[in-house]
Amino acid sequence: MIRIAALCACACLFIGCGHTNKQQSVSGMSEDNQQNANAASGGSDATYYIFVRDGRKHFAPQMTAAGETTLQWIFPVPESNTVGTLDGHSNGIVLLKFGGFMAEPESKAAAKDFSKEVYGPFDYRFSPNFSDNAVVYSKTRIAVIANVKTGEAFHANCGLSLGDYLLGIRFLDPQKNLFAIVKAIDEGNNGWETYLHTAKLEDQKLVDAEWSMKLEPTRRISPDFPLYNTWFVHDKKLFVYNGGQIVCTDGGKTAAHPFPETFNANSKRFGTVKDIAIHPNLPFGVIIYENGPEKTHDIIVLRWDAADPKKKGEQIISLGEELEPLKDVFDMLSTDRMALAYQSFSPDGKWYVVGCIAGHEFKKPYFIAVPVVSGGKERGGFLDVRNTAILGQVKNMASIAWTYEPTSYIVSDGELLRKWDLNELPDARVFVAPVEDIEE
Repeated sequence: MIRIAALCACACLFIGCGHTNKQQSVSGMSEDNQQNANAASGGSDATYYIFVRDGRKHFAPQMTAAGETTLQWIFPVPESNTVGTLDGHSNGIVLLKFGGFMAEPESKAAAKDFSKEVYGPFDYRFSPNFSDNAVVYSKTRIAVIANVKTGEAFHANCGLSLGDYLLGIRFLDPQKNLFAIVKAIDEGNNGWETYLHTAKLEDQKLVDAEWSMKLEPTRRISPDFPLYNTWFVHDKKLFVYNGGQIVCTDGGKTAAHPFPETFNANSKRFGTVKDIAIHPNLPFGVIIYENGPEKTHDIIVLRWDAADPKKKGEQIISLGEELEPLKDVFDMLSTDRMALAYQSFSPDGKWYVVGCIAGHEFKKPYFIAVPVVSGGKERGGFLDVRNTAILGQVKNMASIAWTYEPTSYIVSDGELLRKWDLNELPDARVFVAPVEDIEE
């Protein structure tokens, strides 16, 4: 099983002219020298570089601000090479469109003044999916639905009282104005009773539809970006892990899908499931679960393309053996407990990214990116763990979003954006640290 501590950030990224896969040797550079080399190289045609130390690939981000625009809460939007953010200065939703390498993104207001405080001391949960024109997020007890093309935005009430919380919302079927929402109902000193509902948008109100499920009670409401997701929407179906099983529904009735069927047939083999995800188009999913008395987290690939479904060895693959060698990169942290969180697939399905956390340092994750391949029966299956790239640590992590066209992984610490153009990795130029540098 996987026993991963956090990864050290010794990545190095440069910029130059042209593209090549040729490997070169380079002496160790300080972080200041790396940034100076990036800044001095400039230009619109970027060559991306991978720094290899002791056989491990490190790929550092571009780092940029966005003028005075607030960067605490970023989220994906239906516009290429762009993320959204809630901006306190303009009191609105602002779109940040990325341009050249290391350049600050262009800011454009998408919706303004639809609330007295668009950005404020609220509990936000942003949907990782969106419709053709709109985004949606929860804001303490209400939902915000915003058309970022037209600028129309409004609050959608869902009948919660003072002390209750809306702990997330997703588009389930935009054509039917159907959503999935989680309500936490205040039970006084006993915490919150938590319910997952499907809801229909009617006259700017979210009205409970026919399907609902009671979840495990919520003991604490955190204002931070969610560590885990035990419910998600995939291909207009809602999946939820609850009571040791995964349930799938189309919003009205239980729906058949091989992911829950495969999991439920083998559920006794897993510990406490923390997070579940399905690849956008390939026949596999990934499960993070807690293992053993140390509560170390493990990663399991669950696939349903095996020729004989009775061959469980082909359906359930632990990545522990493949990822175990990464431990020597971050042993310096000397942690007895490791956690994995913030897992997701890129919009084009080519990358799987997850954060590795030492102990309880949940806002200081070390991110790794694993290429997704078309499959095969080798161990690891669809995740090419041999070509894992170490993206590095983000301290004071605030929020995460993907962009598409091109595919980039964006992380905010509230002040700066870190941007990894992951699809540039196959053509990146590789620099290898000399052995003498490693031994030092």
